[in-house]
Amino acid sequence: MAKKLMVNCGTCDARNVSEETLKAYEHIIINAGSIMVTPESKELMSRYDVTMNCGNVIELDKDVHVSSINGSMQINSTDMPPEKRTYLKVNGSLEIGPDTQEILSKYVGIDVNGSVTYPQSMSGKVPMKVNGATTCYPDDAIVLKRSAVIDHLFALRAKAKLYWAAKRLILVDPQLDGAALAAKGCTFSAKEAVIAQSKVEELIGLIDEKTEITIVPDGTAVVLDDLELNAMTGKKYGTKLCVFGDLEIVSSGKQTLEQMEYLNVQGDVLVPGELETLLAEKLTEVEGSVEVMRGRYLKDKLSLRISREMLEKEPDCVTARDCVQVKLDGDIPGELIQEKLRLDSCVKVRCSPEQEAAVSLISQDVVEIITKADEGGVLGAVDNILDGAKTILDTQFITAGDYAL
Repeated sequence: MAKKLMVNCGTCDARNVSEETLKAYEHIIINAGSIMVTPESKELMSRYDVTMNCGNVIELDKDVHVSSINGSMQINSTDMPPEKRTYLKVNGSLEIGPDTQEILSKYVGIDVNGSVTYPQSMSGKVPMKVNGATTCYPDDAIVLKRSAVIDHLFALRAKAKLYWAAKRLILVDPQLDGAALAAKGCTFSAKEAVIAQSKVEELIGLIDEKTEITIVPDGTAVVLDDLELNAMTGKKYGTKLCVFGDLEIVSSGKQTLEQMEYLNVQGDVLVPGELETLLAEKLTEVEGSVEVMRGRYLKDKLSLRISREMLEKEPDCVTARDCVQVKLDGDIPGELIQEKLRLDSCVKVRCSPEQEAAVSLISQDVVEIITKADEGGVLGAVDNILDGAKTILDTQFITAGDYAL
């Protein structure tokens, strides 16, 4: 039997761990977001060689049922309460409806790794642990999507109610009838709203005065995500754009950029050097930064190898961005690295010890720089392989979303 046990999981339930299990291993390592224990199991594990690397330790009785939700979850007043005492874990978003206090009282605890939305009347009364954002909405409101599009079809079904969106309202549909919405008695509330120029007068009175208003020209397409501006973008969205995300402009998008009448970017902009001047002429507004791509640009690579020849042949520079792993050939001198290479937002960079100083100078937001000297040639490599094999044979590995020890 393996001498060691390594558990890698999101949640480890160690409430029912037995002494027999603990005796079976010389060493147990638990890597988890949360570990659930009882006072008895916690004391039992303290008598053995158990290492716990976790975000938090939760003490629960053995008879408490644990419910794990990955994604989004809603708790509404019409839902059936849990039959057993339940501890709820949500990895994502939790939306709590009004009049749900009785249902919530059936949970012994709620742990949310993400965002929570609930009525204002329940503020401070919902016992839960939240690793993320919490947002309250008016009790009498109808909750819309975080970014809600209010178009002419919405108006046909509207009621005399307050409509609430956690982030923004999009009101740019040319067929949207503000007078019809007003006649039905509906109102709106959100942090911000995007309104077409010709609709402002008829809609402004329906929107909460605390809402920040952005007015865009009629015919503006609103994109609620990152966007690449290329040769096809204009055909899909037209010549007026409001982007709630990052905008990457590629070389093939030159003609599209030339035709732009309105360009509002509520994120960062990435643009090739040859289009920098044109962008300055066309950019109406930008919330984030503008980054100019120089030379050869390599992005979103799982594994990228940088050779000396690649750098020497590039007249400007080579930029690697958002790559998981970048490997530098060992024959690239430090001077050439500093002159011709840029590393931005990469996870791991592998290089020689001699290259490390130069790599550090040209790196931005790189998680880890890894160097590895020659470890004894072929014999050293064989020894490393044997050591690694021995470790694997001696250890039982368990990887799971949730695991009961």
